[in-house]
Amino acid sequence: MRRRDPIRIGDALNDFFTSTPTIARKIAEARIPDVWPRVVGDIVASYTVRLKIKTGGRLFVYLSSSVVRNEIFMQRAALKEAINRAVGSDILTTIIVK
Repeated sequence: MRRRDPIRIGDALNDFFTSTPTIARKIAEARIPDVWPRVVGDIVASYTVRLKIKTGGRLFVYLSSSVVRNEIFMQRAALKEAINRAVGSDILTTIIVK
């Protein structure tokens, strides 16, 4: 069916993402590395070696400093909530620090 009225691209994308939640979840997961420096700060982000997202909403954070690793470990719950807020979806269930 052809539409005669123009539709904004943002509205079209929102309709697409609400109709396909799997793709919306994958896009939210892909935004986590971009959001990470804003949530933890530039100094902690500089010690981050790798971020890995596994099924079930588990975020593996690999850090090069034991001091930073301990600090992130202690703030896991607050970081999970901040990342979920920044991404706009409750995709993270836990953060595992390595």
